[in-house]
This record gives sequence, structure tokens and C-alpha cells, in this order.
Amino acid sequence: MPSKKICGRPLKQFLEEVEKFHGWKAPGILIGGFMVDWGLELLGGGVEFDAIVETSHCLPDAVQIFTPCTIGNGWMKILDWDKFAISFYGRRTLAGARIWLDLEKLIAFPPIYRWYMRLAPKQDLPLEILVDAILVAGRALLSATPIRIIRFAERKKKGPTAVCRDCGEAYPLSQGPQCLACQGRKYYAEPDPSPL
Repeated sequence: MPSKKICGRPLKQFLEEVEKFHGWKAPGILIGGFMVDWGLELLGGGVEFDAIVETSHCLPDAVQIFTPCTIGNGWMKILDWDKFAISFYGRRTLAGARIWLDLEKLIAFPPIYRWYMRLAPKQDLPLEILVDAILVAGRALLSATPIRIIRFAERKKKGPTAVCRDCGEAYPLSQGPQCLACQGRKYYAEPDPSPL
């Protein structure tokens, strides 16, 4: 087990924060913690930074737990490419580092490889064994490279707000004269009103 800190926290605190945020010690968030830790080290201190995460599974949680980058504040973007990779970059310079789960290195850690590649059913990979393997492996699962962001660096600004003429709810005026739901793009159905 690592005796050093991960994301500036002692191991026990690191694991508690993962469990508190996610509900359990999710292997993807644990690996993500090592990725965040290394990424921030490579970026250096005193840099205002943003993050781009290349999967919507687990890894965004690690970024939100261990950095100020969140979906809500717009400092983290998620590209749903389903690649286990994060890029951290300076807001002013757009220079940074990309860290990814390296499959060539992962082969040296069979339980983690079998879990990540979905080669074994969950019941054949007890969580305790997987967690221990991840904590022992740490950064040995990862690779990193310096990068410069050329796309996706812009932050989406909120524009003018309007009131939808049909439903009466506030929405971004950039959507047109009605909100998207009233334009027929609802993701929900409302029950028929009950007769009184």
C-alpha cells in the first residue's frame, strides 16, 4: 500500500472521500485519483487550470473530488469518448499534460486488467482484491505526455434568458422562440390529467 499522500491526502482520507462522494470505493475513481495526483504534479502549483475528461464513467468524479474543476463551474469538460484519460491545462497558456490508463502497462496487473477490459464477472473480482491491487500499482498503470490544447478550451458562457411562451419556464434565448421541450424535444412524458 502507498504510504505517501494521494491528491494531498493520507490514504485513509483519500479512500473515505471517494466512498463519501461516490457511495463506495469505485476502482475507476481510485485510478482516477492517481491520475489527478500526477496531472496536478505535472502542471505545477500556482496555475489556474481546467480539465478535459475523455469518459463519462467514474473519472469525472475523481476530478470533482480532488480538484476545483466541476461540471457546474465549467472548469471540467467531458468528452464521452469512453477513453480513460484526463488532460489538465493552464487556462492562459493552454499547455498541460494528458494522463491515461495505459493498456500495455495494465497487463502487468492481471486483476485490474481483467476488471477494466471486462474479462471476468464482478463476482470473480472481489472489490477488496481490486482496490488493493490498484493502491499497490498506483501510477505504474498510467502514462502521461505534455500537451497543448487546440480544441474544447473555450468556456460556454450563459447568454440572455427568456420566458417560454408555451410553458412559462425560463430558458436560454439561443434555443429560439420556445424552449427545446416545447419545440418537441422533451425527454419526459407528463401523465394525462385526472378528471375531477
